[in-house]
Amino acid sequence: MTPTLPETRLLSRWGGPLLGIMATLGLLVDLGGLTLRHWDEARLGVNAIEMAQSNKWLITTFGFKPDLWNTKPPLMIWLQAGLIQLLGPTEWAVRLPAALAALATIGLLYWFMAKFMRRPLGGLLAGIVLVSSQGFLGQHHGHAGDYDALLTLMQLVVGLSVLLLLETKQRRWWVGVGVGLIMATLTKGVAVLLPLPGMALYCLAQRRGRALLRTTGFWLVLLSWMAAAVGWYTLREHVGPGYWAAINENELSGRFAAVVEKHEEPWYYYIARMAAARFLPWVYVVPVVVFFALRHPDARARRVAAFAASWAVGMLVVLTIAKTKIEWYSVPTYPWLALLIGLGSPRLATLLLGRVHSRPVQLSLRVLLTAFLVVPPLAAIGLEQRRYRRDTADEARVGYGLRALSEEDQPPTPLFVVAPGTFYTALLPPTVSGGISGYNASLRFYVLGYPRELRVVPPASVASLRSPGYVLTSTAADSALVRATFPRASCRAVGRFPCWLWRLLPAN
Repeated sequence: MTPTLPETRLLSRWGGPLLGIMATLGLLVDLGGLTLRHWDEARLGVNAIEMAQSNKWLITTFGFKPDLWNTKPPLMIWLQAGLIQLLGPTEWAVRLPAALAALATIGLLYWFMAKFMRRPLGGLLAGIVLVSSQGFLGQHHGHAGDYDALLTLMQLVVGLSVLLLLETKQRRWWVGVGVGLIMATLTKGVAVLLPLPGMALYCLAQRRGRALLRTTGFWLVLLSWMAAAVGWYTLREHVGPGYWAAINENELSGRFAAVVEKHEEPWYYYIARMAAARFLPWVYVVPVVVFFALRHPDARARRVAAFAASWAVGMLVVLTIAKTKIEWYSVPTYPWLALLIGLGSPRLATLLLGRVHSRPVQLSLRVLLTAFLVVPPLAAIGLEQRRYRRDTADEARVGYGLRALSEEDQPPTPLFVVAPGTFYTALLPPTVSGGISGYNASLRFYVLGYPRELRVVPPASVASLRSPGYVLTSTAADSALVRATFPRASCRAVGRFPCWLWRLLPAN
């Protein structure tokens, strides 16, 4: 049991509301501040806005052509497209599903620790670990319109449901296993399989786990999951031939057996990235506290710790073996590492405080331990918000200008946006086979969302523009070109990180 100190009782009582406030601050404040990020997030944003505008919900498109580069199933894009129809083409609509999934992950982890394990302080600590982790809070997860936050939530649903099955023997938890597997598959396809080897090894090593294989619920869930997966991929291939070949190249054999898009890294890559930034400071805490979690005096806590360690280590081993390595692939392990910290840290604190008899030293330790619960998440939230005030890349800057103009009472029209001449034909980035320069998914999203007449023109065509009209530029070179071509044009800065809007005056 954790020590019944005043601060322990206080945090146990108010831990839930405190964690909720910190998670909300970290995930929802200024969620729509930055424009859509140039790569995966903007790609999904374009998929979603084109789906919302075309009302074609089975085939994801880019440039209103079937998207066979982003081949993930469309659950996340369905959510984003629905919110675009509800809220309009905004960053909130694209990012809110991921942010809510991250909030739900924190809440689910806290519920499991506080209600099932009856360790609210451990639940608070586990949630704080996630809120204060850059990899969980930041880009490609909680603050981005990408797949990974929803995948992490659904995999956590699967894992906790299996744990509850093992511990309670209540068949209702099979529903959580089945729903989690199906939703994870419809979110990111074969990525649902990554943690299963670790979970399977734990279950096979336990008599309770082996007994699950003989239950009706296991086979019903397995058949339902396979039917949903096979049904989706069969339907998608039927309505858009070529999809299965793209899946095989990009996901099945491609990313595991070969290096995709130059993402080749050493075997220790994921641990190195966690230690460098993405799971600080907790990556250094896990090796210290895991022993105390696995040797916990409570038998249930020991079993839960062993399951969490099997899940996290098993997934990291699979990711390490895979040829393609990208840093956010490891984020679904973070809730399980947080669970280990939530179980082991209070036990370690109990032992430390029990060995200290000097009241001043004990008080100092208590202050330090309490501060360790508060300072990391506040620091992480502050750093994340600071990053939102620095964004000057040209491909992002033009989005701020278009967003600001869209919000005006009378958006200027006709509007010409100066961008590379290959903008409309560049459907893939130049880093992949068949890609060309000029790819800018972020700009494409804002072009599609602009409420008035708009056309993207290359710098070479600026001289052919005729007044009256408006020209939006995002670089000094393009601005100088417009100034030289139209010396009488008026100019004003627009956007959070300003672009320049030029009004072409009619000739006398």
